[in-house]
Amino acid sequence: MNNKCDLLIAGVGGQGIVLSSIVLGDACIMEGMPVKGAEVHGMAQRGGSVETHIRMGSSYGPMIPYGCADILIALEPLEGARYSYYLKKGGIAIINTFQIPVLGKTYQTQDALYIIKKVTRNIIAEDFTSRSIKVGSAKTLNIFMLGVALRFMPLKKESMERVIRTSIKKKFVDMNLASFLAGCGYSK
Repeated sequence: MNNKCDLLIAGVGGQGIVLSSIVLGDACIMEGMPVKGAEVHGMAQRGGSVETHIRMGSSYGPMIPYGCADILIALEPLEGARYSYYLKKGGIAIINTFQIPVLGKTYQTQDALYIIKKVTRNIIAEDFTSRSIKVGSAKTLNIFMLGVALRFMPLKKESMERVIRTSIKKKFVDMNLASFLAGCGYSK
């Protein structure tokens, strides 16, 4: 497994995108791996677009250049399409197909996936919101998807579990650990 990994997480405000990047960053630090990160969010509190960049093992700046991300995790399909230009050709896209309507409007999920498929055929797309609800709560979607993505990252499962125990409020730790482990065990 390569020690370097550029990962972009995209979604809308309130989905726990920033928390996901904190968990990943802390796991890197725990393993002694250099890490840089950046977050970009505008009207995030109102359901606006949010993106975080995590550069594991990188000696460059915190922002991933266009066309260079190894992994794209999209907690919402339209956000996956919006940020797909960061993904390198043949990179891995992990896309939650559950839509969060903007101004009450929906769209065809297949249209968003079509845009992503222009960049890569390595797509894992499913309604991960429903999967996280089965484990315990839709609020753990972000951690569930980190579990799905872990197999492509240079991090150890044990480090991620330890960080989840220390980074998440105590009353939500068990639910998030269960969601993370379910994501690690995900198979289509």
